[in-house]
Amino acid sequence: MSENNAANEEKTFVKEKKSLDPRIALAIMIVMICCALCIGANKAWKKNRVSVDAAYIAWEDNIQQRVETAYNLLTVAGRYLPATDAQVASVRNDLKTMESADTADRVSAGETFLTDAQSLLASLAANQAVQSDSRDTMYVTLMLPQAVEQCSNNAAMTAYNAAAQSYNDGLRSFSGLLARLTGIDYAPTLTVGAAE
Repeated sequence: MSENNAANEEKTFVKEKKSLDPRIALAIMIVMICCALCIGANKAWKKNRVSVDAAYIAWEDNIQQRVETAYNLLTVAGRYLPATDAQVASVRNDLKTMESADTADRVSAGETFLTDAQSLLASLAANQAVQSDSRDTMYVTLMLPQAVEQCSNNAAMTAYNAAAQSYNDGLRSFSGLLARLTGIDYAPTLTVGAAE
């Protein structure tokens, strides 16, 4: 009987040794829940960011329209005005900035381009050499003004800013906090002169 007791005590000791301390089990469970919450928040906010990124691409398309219009305007202006002309230089600088600068400068250059393009078009329309060429007169008085008008619509920027603001407001929630802990950032807003 004592051998049986000794064997039972040894089995009990082995069972006790194999079980995990409840405090460690609780800590592991809490860590796993936190990881699951963070991963879930990250995935959800990445999915939410897709619509913001789509709105940004629409704004990029609007800037690309302005770039193409600037090229066309400079092509016509290059036939009649020297490269050193102040209005030509202004449109060329706007074009360069819209193509290569950071987002904040591109927003400003895109807005400045609209004013500079109108000024250059007015100067070209008054130019006697342009008036004597029916094709370029059509460009300067009809086609290019229409192109400038079409790309002057800021609806894409407004739509992007609304989407970004809604997204950023959501990131201030608890799930947004968890997502930010995993590397999700706020979406910048587009403003003339600066990006937030």
